[in-house]
Amino acid sequence: MNNMKRSIRRIFWLLVLCFLLLLGYIGKLVLMERVGISTNAYNTRLRYVDNTIRRGDIIDMDGEVLATSVLQGDGTYERKYLRSRMAAHITGYSSVGKTGVEAAQNFEMMTLHNEFFQRVMAIATGKELVGNSVVVTVDMDIQTIAGNLLGNAKGAVVVMEPSTGRILALQAYPDFDPNTVSANWDELKDAEDSPLVNRATQGLYPPGSTFKLVTSLAVMENIRDWQTKTYECTGEAAFENKVIHCYNNKAHGTVDLKQALTVSCNSYFAQMTTEIGSSKLREVMKRVGMETPSGFDLAYSQNRIGLEASATQSELVETAIGQGETAVTPMYMAMLASAIANEGIMMQPYIVDHIQYSNGKAGNYTVPKKLTEICSTQEAATLRDMMVSVVEKGTGSAASINGVTVAGKTGTAENATGNDHSWFVGFAPAENPKIAVAVVIENSDAYGSATPIAGKVIQEALKQLENKA
Repeated sequence: MNNMKRSIRRIFWLLVLCFLLLLGYIGKLVLMERVGISTNAYNTRLRYVDNTIRRGDIIDMDGEVLATSVLQGDGTYERKYLRSRMAAHITGYSSVGKTGVEAAQNFEMMTLHNEFFQRVMAIATGKELVGNSVVVTVDMDIQTIAGNLLGNAKGAVVVMEPSTGRILALQAYPDFDPNTVSANWDELKDAEDSPLVNRATQGLYPPGSTFKLVTSLAVMENIRDWQTKTYECTGEAAFENKVIHCYNNKAHGTVDLKQALTVSCNSYFAQMTTEIGSSKLREVMKRVGMETPSGFDLAYSQNRIGLEASATQSELVETAIGQGETAVTPMYMAMLASAIANEGIMMQPYIVDHIQYSNGKAGNYTVPKKLTEICSTQEAATLRDMMVSVVEKGTGSAASINGVTVAGKTGTAENATGNDHSWFVGFAPAENPKIAVAVVIENSDAYGSATPIAGKVIQEALKQLENKA
């Protein structure tokens, strides 16, 4: 009898535990993951269309309408994208499911402000029921400049305001026409070049030499005499079973940290990380936000650190120069450049500025938010000065602008499936940053370098901001 009672108690407490675990899981879904689930492109509820409500518009910072709903003769609404491909990866589409802002702000755009009043007026006057409009941070003038400069090159351009994290342009190619997604769905979903993927936020690439900004920070923090320490570069160096080559096997001679970053000396950074070790480099990689969820409004991929504390020396030196298993998004690299420009403070990126109601009033403004602190103010200033040297005296000269001090870092990332990718990340003016950019060009042998594109984007974006100030 006692054994039976004991068994019943055990079963009872087991059921209680299962109930509590289920309750906790449901609570996690409701409290922590509801936004991600509700805006996920695979959520079938996003395909539901309420044709009694005219879906709110998507509008840029200057008031240009990017997406709107037009009443058809049969009483239904058809979504129109007025800038088509140029803003495709921002607006997304609302037809065969939803992506982009259409997904992220789906329920907001179908929400009636002052619903009771709107419904009464609709009954009394036949006036349309209109959902809330979403005003994005994007400046379509800058977005168009970035798109035209990117052209038919596969890749992405991200333009960000360092002090706030607001996105001024988010361009990716290949792209698509959101007006014809439904008609072309079978072709688009199976396309080899994946035009529906937003390469700016979802593309994962080895960072190449742009990663040396992170390695430089690790050097400053872990090598006591880094300011006077030099290395004799012969153009290549052997580490365990890995030989690291500088570009074209060029021997850079005697270099310190600043000179090594300026000329992008692979051998120097590989040697320094063997003295730092995998564990400490990994710690810096984590602290600069590589594994920190950005909380961005649109769908994004999470970076991959790809370096374990127990990594071999070959894996370590590959990581030091931005190769190996490390993979990052262009969005993250723009965030990294912004953090250096912003005295070490990485801001949370955002693309939704506020909500505009059908009565013309506005609300729900996004308040800029600190995401993490990647380094001290002094370390950020040191990195900034070295990045200025990269553009003025080193590999980034093609990004220089007359009358403007540009800080930047170039990168060439080896691609196992084809030609190398080309990178540039930077900001300007270096002494008072207004713009931060990240540009990646896939298979750059066919499409050219990211560096001159980035320089022109920065130059034109600064002009646009100055003209609108």
